[in-house]
Amino acid sequence: MSDRDQDGPLSEETVRRIDASPLPQRDRHHLRLLAHCLASFQAMEPLPTNGDLPKEQARRQWCLSKQLIAEDPHFIALMLEQLDVAALQLESIAKTINTPPINLTVDDLIALAQREWNN
Repeated sequence: MSDRDQDGPLSEETVRRIDASPLPQRDRHHLRLLAHCLASFQAMEPLPTNGDLPKEQARRQWCLSKQLIAEDPHFIALMLEQLDVAALQLESIAKTINTPPINLTVDDLIALAQREWNN
């Protein structure tokens, strides 16, 4: 298992980039949550070939493959609910910048958040 798997889907460098943005703390926190969900979606298999985010079955299998949460059905239910909410937000962002949702990057998320904050 890699350090990334043990510590979560976001690298320290990614968290630092988000935290270095001029966004208010609340917005940076939201951005970290979205980036975490995006990285989780990108780690799920099989990835849809059409650029969409993985659907419920792949999400559930991914959760069940994580040793820390696999035996906690209540947490898995909450995680799946949060992934559903994040998917809607990521799909909206992807549509705004005309890219498939699975191809979004943390840079895309930061740039859009900063644009919205500046308006």
